Amino acid sequence: MRTKESATGRPPVPRGPLIQYQPSRNVNRGPPPTRRMNFIESEVGLWGWPSRGGVIVLRHATALDFDFLGLDPVDPPMLRDRDQDAEDALCQRLLLLGAKWFDSDQRRGFIAGLTEDDDRDVLALTYGEEPPPTAIERRWVSVAYPDGRGPEGGGLWVAEFDTVMHGVLEEENQVPPNAPQVHLARNMAEKVEVLKRIGGKFYASLEEYERGGGKACLNSWATKTTGEGGLTKA
Repeated sequence: MRTKESATGRPPVPRGPLIQYQPSRNVNRGPPPTRRMNFIESEVGLWGWPSRGGVIVLRHATALDFDFLGLDPVDPPMLRDRDQDAEDALCQRLLLLGAKWFDSDQRRGFIAGLTEDDDRDVLALTYGEEPPPTAIERRWVSVAYPDGRGPEGGGLWVAEFDTVMHGVLEEENQVPPNAPQVHLARNMAEKVEVLKRIGGKFYASLEEYERGGGKACLNSWATKTTGEGGLTKA
């Protein structure tokens, strides 16, 4: 298993027998609740801090995502907005791009650790210190809007797949090899075309997406009243 420093924000675990296991809830998990941007190797992550609790995270953010969010990629904001109403508005836009809404930053760090096959988080899962990742938390999600602005009127294209995260749940729905091509899209029209080619589906509205069995948090702002206590439970 890999033990390099990763999205969890923790130092590597030494090789060899573990003398004492510390539950993951006691570990400092990385960025404080003021951080907007996070750079992990070649990845750009965007954090949102909703008034309802928890943390909303968009990993692998692209220039097109910045454009959709109204953020400057040359001089990006490093910290959250001090105005909570403005922060909530950005959180809603992040969700529309397929960002995940975790019940807590601790949970975000745990899922990031499982993604990186981190020893401590695998042990936390094995020993029952943390519940297993839900379908929402496992999902690879990419979203495009034909009108370039949002789901109202023009609908949305969504591609979502299961990931290899401490096993596989959906053998027939794995991330295709060409999925990273979405990061090359220069506008929403190109992103729509890429999503079509990798198996994306069209939905007339967010409600239709949910009725169709979508697992992502796209419509969570309308259906959830709090970020804590069960947002990511399957």
